[in-house]
Amino acid sequence: MTTFSIREPNKVFTDRAKFPYGFKKSGDFSITEADLLGRYGHTLMALEQGSLSPEGADEHQFMAVIKGQTPPANALEKAWLKYVRLARQYRPFFTLNSASKIQYFDDAAENEDYDIAG
Repeated sequence: MTTFSIREPNKVFTDRAKFPYGFKKSGDFSITEADLLGRYGHTLMALEQGSLSPEGADEHQFMAVIKGQTPPANALEKAWLKYVRLARQYRPFFTLNSASKIQYFDDAAENEDYDIAG
């Protein structure tokens, strides 16, 4: 895996609200992307929100990507943009089952006498 000159926090980044089973088990991220998000996610979130100022060349490059000034150049920037797209946009939910339809039966059929024997 490529190393980046981005500060690593002591905690692993998770987003339990949008990815309750983690990035690896969500099916949306590759193993490499999930590892990068878990490793650098807190720093990238702080840089994006402005609570942390960029220090190194990779952090300045990341800020340019977030602002839309340059396209993503490495796997970390691509993984972060993918995370932002999946976590912050509406994701439609599809199901294979349709709503049960109410069936109306004619009560007149219940009142008729049926001749079973013949």
